[in-house]
Order: sequence, then C-alpha cells, then structure tokens
Amino acid sequence: MLRDIGYGRPYNSTVELINSEVSDDIAYYLSNSEQTASAIELDVLVNDQGVERAGGILIQVLPKAHRDEELSKLVYAQAGRLKDFSKLLGQGLPMAEIMTLLLGDLGLEILPETVPLRFFCPCTRDRLMGAMRMFGTDELQDMIEKDKGAEATCDICGEVYNIQADELAALIQRMDEEAIAARS
Repeated sequence: MLRDIGYGRPYNSTVELINSEVSDDIAYYLSNSEQTASAIELDVLVNDQGVERAGGILIQVLPKAHRDEELSKLVYAQAGRLKDFSKLLGQGLPMAEIMTLLLGDLGLEILPETVPLRFFCPCTRDRLMGAMRMFGTDELQDMIEKDKGAEATCDICGEVYNIQADELAALIQRMDEEAIAARS
C-alpha cells in the first residue's frame, strides 16, 4: 500500500495476504498496518454481459470514538450483518437503504448522498520543483554539470518529470536570492 500524506516521501507498507478474499485482505491490512479495526464487505454481481452491480461497505470507528469501548463493540458486532450485503446488493437496493437495513438500528444518520470515486494524484511540476530545493544548491549544480538536468518519477501515479538544466539553474538562483534576503 502506498500512501501520500502530503509531505516527504510517500509512506509504503506491506502485509501478507491472508486469503484470496479481497475484503478480508484489506481488513487485515488496515488492522495490521494502519492499526485501524475495520469491517469490510465487497461484492460484484456478474451477468452474461459483464458486471451488473458492484459495491462495498467499509466500517471503521473514528479515532476519538475508539476510546468508547461499548460503541466499538456495538459497531463491530453489527458488522457481522454485512454478510447480508450481497443479497441486498443483488436486489438492486440503493446503498443508503442497504446501510439502513444493515446498521439502521444503531441510531446512525445514514446520508443518502453518494460521492463518485476518482483517482487523484497531487503531484505537479511546481510541487516537484519545491521538493528539489531539499537537495541544496551544491547537489543541484552537480545535476546540471553531470546530468544536464534531472528526472523524477512520481511514486503514486508514475508521471515522469524532466527538469532541464536551465530550470535547475533558475532554482539555484532563486535559492541564493532567498538566502541573501534572509540574512538581511
């Protein structure tokens, strides 16, 4: 699992797979790597044309609520009901209704809105240039002289950035100017 928490290098962790059930493996990862107890149920219904319906439920007690042992026990006891998820998904029920049927008696407010998922990588050329400052002017100058520039590949999306020697020289100049201004 690779996670970018917004600063430094992305965090990378690995746990072994416990079986071929994706939801079990993800729950195991979250429990062991993230130290977050989780209940997950995923299902895909397939027909002759391909995927008819797919859905999933992830239940986690938020960090501050973990202090309330009774709430945690109650939520995870209810998680056993998630095994009915496949049947309810197959009936074509909306997710809000499925959640109400599975967890509604907990007194939770289940919002009917859905949010489409999308992949997003926060990398940009500007962000990379900001990170290049960490090398310092001597190392940047060495990149100019030896490599005629620099190349960086994002660990998250795989985008390759080629930084030309003149861009590195301009970065060195800005860094030198900022150092002079800071001393003044």
